[in-house]
Formats: sequence, C-alpha cells, structure tokens
Amino acid sequence: MSLLHPYFIIAIIYMLFFSIQEVFGNKVEKKWFWFLAIYLVILAGLRDNVGPDYGSYKMIYIYSGSKEYINIFLKALHLEGSENVDLEWLYALINKVLLNVFNAPYYVLTLVIAIFAIFFKVEYTDDNTFYPFTFTLFMFIPNFFIGESGQIRQNLGTFIAYFALRFIKERKVLLYLFWMFIASGIHNVCYLFIPMYWLVRFPMNKMMILILIISSIFASPFEVYRIFGDFLTNLSSESMLVEGFNGYMDESAQRLNGGFGIPEGMMIILTFFLFVFDDKMMEKYPYYEYHKVYAVLGICMYFIFRNNPIFSSRMAGAFIGFSYIIIPNAMYVVSANTKKLIYTFIIALFLFNFIVFASFKNIIGGRFTIELYKNFLLP
Repeated sequence: MSLLHPYFIIAIIYMLFFSIQEVFGNKVEKKWFWFLAIYLVILAGLRDNVGPDYGSYKMIYIYSGSKEYINIFLKALHLEGSENVDLEWLYALINKVLLNVFNAPYYVLTLVIAIFAIFFKVEYTDDNTFYPFTFTLFMFIPNFFIGESGQIRQNLGTFIAYFALRFIKERKVLLYLFWMFIASGIHNVCYLFIPMYWLVRFPMNKMMILILIISSIFASPFEVYRIFGDFLTNLSSESMLVEGFNGYMDESAQRLNGGFGIPEGMMIILTFFLFVFDDKMMEKYPYYEYHKVYAVLGICMYFIFRNNPIFSSRMAGAFIGFSYIIIPNAMYVVSANTKKLIYTFIIALFLFNFIVFASFKNIIGGRFTIELYKNFLLP
C-alpha cells in the first residue's frame, strides 16, 4: 500500500474541515471553495509527467499542431476536409493554438484544461448541492486522479455538460444546445447528454425505476448495445489512451464475467438512496427529479454496458458521476440523527476508496506518491 503525496493530503484535510462545518454548522462562503479550486488547478494543471495518460495526451498535443485550421473548423460542422482530424474539433483547436501560436510547452495545455474543468466543476457543484465540500471530498478518490489528472478530455467535456444543467432548469434550450456543442467539441461522449433537456422532465416513480434497473440487469449478458454498431464505439473511442486507461483501472476478469466488484457495490448504494429517500427528496430538494433521471439512466447504462469496460466506464460513468450528488444531498431532507448516519457513511466510503486506490497500486501507476509526484510550481 502506498500513500498519496502530502499535497493531496492537505487538500483532503481542507475539504474535511469545511465539510464538517457546512453539514453541522453554517453555510460556508463560496470563496473558500474557490481557494480549494485554485489549489486543485495547481495540483492537476502543473503536474510533471503525472497521470497514466500523460504521455498519450502529450502525443495528441503534437498531433493537433499538424492539422490545418480549416479542417478543424470543418470537423466542427461535421464536414470532411482535405485531411482527417481524428480528434474532437474544440480540443484540437485549443491544442493547435497553444502549440502553433504561443509555442507553449505541454504543461500550459494541462493548466488551461484544468482551469476550465475545475471552473465548471465548481459552478456545477455550487448549483446542485448545499454541501459542495462534502460532495467534492466524497468524489475526490478516484475521480480527481482519473479525471482532472487523467482523462482530461472526457473530464472537461462532462463537467461542461453538468454545468449546462442550469439551462435545463431555466428552460433555455438554445443556451443548453450551445453548451452541448462546446462539450461535444471536447469529447464525443457528451452527445449523449443532448436529450437530457427533454428526458429530465419524464416522471419516474419507484416502480418505474425498479422496472428499468431490473430490465437492464437482465439485458446485461446479451450485450444489446451491439445493435448500435460503430456509433457507440465512435462516441467512446480514444485509441491512443485506452492502454493507459486500462492500466490505471483494475478491471478483473471475474467481475466482467458476472462477478461482483466495487462498481456493482456503488450501483447498489446509489439505488438504495434513490429508493429510501425518494419521497422526501421529491418534496424538499430543488430539482431532485432531474438528478434522479440522470442517476437511473447511469445505473441502467452501467449494467447494459457492463461487459465492455470502456463503455461502462466512459459512457455510463459520465451519467453516474453526476448522479452521486444524490448521496450527500439526502442529508438536506432527513432528521439530525439520520444526517449524522449518512455523513458517517460518506466519510467511511471515502476512507474505503482511499485504501482501495492505494491497494490497487493506482497511486504508483499514476505517479501520485511522495516519491513520484512532481509539479512545475510546487517544490
């Protein structure tokens, strides 16, 4: 078992301090959340050869510089140019401008992407929970290391999609579609979020949720997603990064062949919260019904795509990452004693993830240990 670098431990202690205050005391001013965001931008954005996909994204940086602007813009319009651009148009454009116009070293790209990603993360979190520090702590391991410090394209794209939920709430369809256009320009998987503008208003009671989840579990062995052919493959494909991603996530053959693992455990936990607190959340928590639709879709997609580790992590994970916000939000609608139980469970689950993350050698694989982590700014 390896330990995280003290830089990450500092972030954890900071989040825990304000988490206790926001849950059991008074609301914490947003400025303290921004201080955390700045620190996390430095940790993720200025990392030096840290993250399992660092080298792969560096290759993409160089690759993007070889493409012509006209072909990148044609890619945005889904038109063919004189050369193929095997990359989402906006991410390719950001890479090309930084490399060809500013001749920027690669760490400038990781810094820019981290700034955008964490900005949208802060705004989305502040919009959708009264417990931003608790939710961020809860999701810190492994999401910060897989997302902001790993799969930076999908991480940024999905947080833009999460941020755009505010325009669903305001029923501003053009603004929502604009941000979906931007998000899908970073990662193709964000196309899946476009129908959410209409789907979030679909009424779901407990019976409907149960039927959908059980049907997805039974459909899992049949790999029904194959009927879509190359469409889903194109949404989740990222060939230069698959090796790094698979080396980072410990996928066991037993789990993929029907066994039970941590992802299945998390699906059970999320389903438990959906059923036990559904009535109170519908009554007391603003826009919970929207969050519920994301959660149910995420759970169903996970089981449908379960036999494909890339689909189940990239595509289902995009929705599930959003839906976990239901767990800390449940504290808002329950009694004081139940709130303490939920909070204790959240901290226990965080500690469990901490231990598992270290035990699977992901800390070493990603170079996040005291010996391996390096930063261009921090000593």
